[in-house]
Amino acid sequence: MITNVGNPPEIDKRDLYYICSPLRDEKRYNQLINMDKAKIYADLVAKEYDCRTIAPHSFLPKYLIDDIPEERNIALKFGLEILTVCKKMVVCGDRISEGMQLEINFAKAHGINIIYFNKVITNLKEV
Repeated sequence: MITNVGNPPEIDKRDLYYICSPLRDEKRYNQLINMDKAKIYADLVAKEYDCRTIAPHSFLPKYLIDDIPEERNIALKFGLEILTVCKKMVVCGDRISEGMQLEINFAKAHGINIIYFNKVITNLKEV
């Protein structure tokens, strides 16, 4: 089931929503910005839906380097494991990355509802 931010579903404040937004970028600086954006999306979604949120890619790249394939795979598996306990996935951002597509496909295969959040952060100073 896919819904939009304009039609909020029934919510239990204890529900955990998974934030799915772009991370990977050729430049480390842009990746750090994307980590910050993930944190902001998590806060925006928590306020919009009055729920708990988690964005593993907002903190995991501090400990696991995305450019090292073994560490990237561990981070992706961690995110998918967290996703299994989430009530919904919220897709944020202006593009769908390879990692996001993996998460979206996983959510669909496991019957996890997906919401496409229509607020895009283009400049961190705007938030």
